Amino acid sequence: MEASAAALDDTLVARDAALARASGRWRDLAYGAAVAFVALLYSNPMYWWPVFERLRLGFVSMGVAAGAVLLHRVTSGERIRIGGPGSLALLAYLSFIPLSLAWTLSRADTAHAAVEGMKMAIVFVSVQNGLDTRARLRRFMLVAALASLGPALGGVWIWKTDDHLVEGFRTHWRGLYGDPNRLAMSLVAVLPFAMYGAFTARRRAHRLLFAGIVVAQITAIVLTHSRSGSVAAALAGLLFLLRGRGVALRGALVAVTIAVGLAVLAPSTFWARSRTIAAYEEDASVAGRRHAWMVLGRVVEDRPLAGVGAGAFIDAWGPYAPLEAGGHRYVAHNILLEIVGELGVMAFALFATFCAWLLWRSWRAGRDGLVGAEARAIFAALAGYLLCEMVNGYSLSWFLYVLFACAAAVIRIARVRAAAAEEPS
Repeated sequence: MEASAAALDDTLVARDAALARASGRWRDLAYGAAVAFVALLYSNPMYWWPVFERLRLGFVSMGVAAGAVLLHRVTSGERIRIGGPGSLALLAYLSFIPLSLAWTLSRADTAHAAVEGMKMAIVFVSVQNGLDTRARLRRFMLVAALASLGPALGGVWIWKTDDHLVEGFRTHWRGLYGDPNRLAMSLVAVLPFAMYGAFTARRRAHRLLFAGIVVAQITAIVLTHSRSGSVAAALAGLLFLLRGRGVALRGALVAVTIAVGLAVLAPSTFWARSRTIAAYEEDASVAGRRHAWMVLGRVVEDRPLAGVGAGAFIDAWGPYAPLEAGGHRYVAHNILLEIVGELGVMAFALFATFCAWLLWRSWRAGRDGLVGAEARAIFAALAGYLLCEMVNGYSLSWFLYVLFACAAAVIRIARVRAAAAEEPS
């Protein structure tokens, strides 16, 4: 009997050890796939070598990350992290997207939005589960900043070669970045990450590399002539540079250097377009936004609880647009107004609640002694990107949900550290 019991114990120990090894491998794979996803999201090799377009590498990497997270759950018994109680508001908001199939003005557009919403949920959950330590979060941020050289240098190259510039002077890139505003937004999302690398990298060569990435990002943003992108880049940079012990003075010097560089090197078209912010009454893009907001007002008055259905805002122009809008149709140009117009005030309240909670918690995490620098960079990036969303409006954006996941990850790491510090020794 004793021999049988000992053999059973050995079997159980061996099984537990095998499960632990398998759990560790799936955990590592989830992290590696999340890093690969953000690298592919920015570098987009299919824009340089079209053969990669057939492989759908970005979707494959995110699918691998999601599968690895599930298998890690099976082998380890640990719960899948969804970002804490505040993230329930985000997941509830996302559930409104497929539900809106019941009342949408365009079933095809809403069905497409439902698939995109599912992808956003997968990105949000998978990325934050992969970034379960400070070291992994740090590497993820630095890889994202490094990969952003793809669209940044691509935008500079397009401008330098005068290759089909938008409106004759606005640069762009390819695919996701074909719109100058989207190119600027995507770079704003990782500008604080590059600044973080320039300040925290251990080797001088690495600090210089990330400083060069900051220059490339700001140059591309300026050349897009995106007014919202430029303002958001300034906000994101200042939020990171002017907070933290020992950083404020250096940050102020860097901010002044950047401002002087812009004043000297920015093209005259950048300053000419920036001045139109004050003359908004004569701006054609502002007129388009005003018409879109008039449509939204009528939609909210007619359908306050339901909206017109996810992705169906363009179809709402037929019954709701004013006569002065003519035949031009525009997106909502504001993420919050887009949500309230497409999904109603309840979905709007859920999304706004989540954003407020996430910003507040990531701001507080910036005081943490270990992950404070990462939290400050993520907060700055998220604040800058959301500012862009206030005048552009892309509620189902890969970049937005990657930032959501980074913020949820750093909040969790800071919370776990705080809980460990309170435990009696």
